[in-house]
Amino acid sequence: MAISDDEFPPVQGGGSLLLAWQVRNRKALVVGGGNVAAGRILNLLNADAKVTVITPSTGLHPEVHHRILKRQVTHIDRSFQPSDLEGPDIAMVLTAIDDPQASTQIYTLCKQKRIPVNVADVPPECDFYFGSVHRDGPLQVMVSTNGNGPKLANIVRKQIAETLPTNLGEAIVKVGSLRKRLRKVASACSEGPKRMEWMTKVCETWSLEELCDMDEDDMDNLLSHYAENKVITYKELRGIPPPSEGREVFEEAFDGSFHWF
Repeated sequence: MAISDDEFPPVQGGGSLLLAWQVRNRKALVVGGGNVAAGRILNLLNADAKVTVITPSTGLHPEVHHRILKRQVTHIDRSFQPSDLEGPDIAMVLTAIDDPQASTQIYTLCKQKRIPVNVADVPPECDFYFGSVHRDGPLQVMVSTNGNGPKLANIVRKQIAETLPTNLGEAIVKVGSLRKRLRKVASACSEGPKRMEWMTKVCETWSLEELCDMDEDDMDNLLSHYAENKVITYKELRGIPPPSEGREVFEEAFDGSFHWF
């Protein structure tokens, strides 16, 4: 069977595999206490990781100092030692120090122990990169340049964020609540494909503004039609007549004597 080159997407090599890495309650080591380390620490805390910061207490960035004082991180007050990599529970290591030789040593040790590592500003010594992230509640949009231009990624991220609706995060929260309720209504594994199809219909039928306005009664009413694989619209659920119906009722009330301009 002949297959056209245009039938499938072309392969574009040189990229990274963009994933949402779940590090909740997993141990992450950050070596360094400067400005870059502060950003790395915040990213990890936002992902609910257990963060250990290894750096001398002298010369700490104010934000890193704040995280330590608030006990949001565990602080080891000294320079990195190879023994810090002992133990099977380390999910990742991030270095942010102004010592290329020490950074390379940490990178080499991590590779030997098969621990994912990121050396700040040294793309060849990174198993993963940090992109520029836009956050709105559960929504996270990341822009990555594969280590080529972090500042440019930040500019692109801001441009994308400006085009997004301000209520998008809230709409996603409501969709998540509806999805959890649906799993209780149709909990069988065999219902999986139907659940996905029905949720897709909801997201395509309801606008973002309507999803934001959705309350618990609306969710129950929507779910009452799941068995028949039907999604009623926001206007149907709220009893709002379509524009044409409203016009007919309005004209009838005036015995047809009202003129539209």
